[in-house]
Amino acid sequence: MLAFVLIYLSYVAYYIGQKNYPFWLQALIDEENWKKDEAGTFGSVFQITSGASKLLNGPLVDAVSPSFVLAGSLLAVGVCNGFMFQHSSSMLNVTLWGINGIFQGFGWPALARIFIAWFPDPKTRGTWYSLLATNQNLGSTLVPLILPTFMARAGWRTAVVIPASVTIGFSLILFAFLKDSPSHDEPKSEEKAKAQERVAKKESQEQGTVDKPSFKLVALRLILLGLVYFFISIIRQGVGDWSPLSLKEQKGLNRQQASQCLVMLEIGAFAGGLTGGIMSDKIFNGRRGPVMAIFSAAITPLIYVAFCVDVQFMGLDQTTITSILYAGIGFCSFAPHVLLGLFARELAPEFQSTAGGFVKAVGQLGGAFAGQPLSYYVEKYGWSLASWLW
Repeated sequence: MLAFVLIYLSYVAYYIGQKNYPFWLQALIDEENWKKDEAGTFGSVFQITSGASKLLNGPLVDAVSPSFVLAGSLLAVGVCNGFMFQHSSSMLNVTLWGINGIFQGFGWPALARIFIAWFPDPKTRGTWYSLLATNQNLGSTLVPLILPTFMARAGWRTAVVIPASVTIGFSLILFAFLKDSPSHDEPKSEEKAKAQERVAKKESQEQGTVDKPSFKLVALRLILLGLVYFFISIIRQGVGDWSPLSLKEQKGLNRQQASQCLVMLEIGAFAGGLTGGIMSDKIFNGRRGPVMAIFSAAITPLIYVAFCVDVQFMGLDQTTITSILYAGIGFCSFAPHVLLGLFARELAPEFQSTAGGFVKAVGQLGGAFAGQPLSYYVEKYGWSLASWLW
């Protein structure tokens, strides 16, 4: 249980070290007079470096201690945050944020390897994995709850100082207490021995009995999943990263009110991820495609109402209405986000990491588009274009 708590909280810390971006992004534009397209470069560079890292780091994560990779990368994330904006060079700041993206890309592969070692039984692993995935929502929720208060009291640079302190501090805890797997010096319990035996037996049966689809068919399916991920990422990254600024300029919401909307986005995402997984297992008998199609289709009207229409409903204030819509957007967008990676690995069981890394990398290109390219069009044409694009 200690191992699960540590890897769960480790990725919460990773998210704190990246989801601070929307808050100092707004400060760069409002207080430092950066143009939107200049500030948006940070988001594009992060998504590109993080996606490339996830695509290419598999051999390294498999070759060395995953707990060392997890702790060491988190330490590097903290150092990058700590050095951000300690100097006036915009190129150096963008480079640091890109390096942050590289080390962020090591987090989940290392975490997943540790998780599988500690939870060898496939009959119980699914439940624990679903719970583990909620660490993304918790990390994304804590940032808008904590940072605005510190920024109001001590200035906008606390948006990098606080995450740096959290990530560096927790990395030291991981170095001290996290192990790659249960100790080999301890005798294996009968239950663990049986669990490992079941895994080996299942893998042996699958290798002998499963009809394998052609490589071309698998590749085509992965490309299609990557394209879906590309567009989902434009919505998730665009709405998440630009909300503090867009809600201020479009709807007149202040930083605290925008933070409330972002919290509701993550609460909706938490519920949507769990609901999508349950629906795919219980209603569609393990088929992920129908669930992703249903949730993806539901995003469109929510985006339209949230950003393209001036909604008045039952006398509710603008913050409450927007928060409700954000919860719906989070609910509908996070289920495909979670299931896409799982679907990719199920399509290619013999090269799961490569399949998942490819789809994730394509998705992060969509996240990169939500950075500098999107900010260029916003700078030139206003938020209305971004709203219709989403």
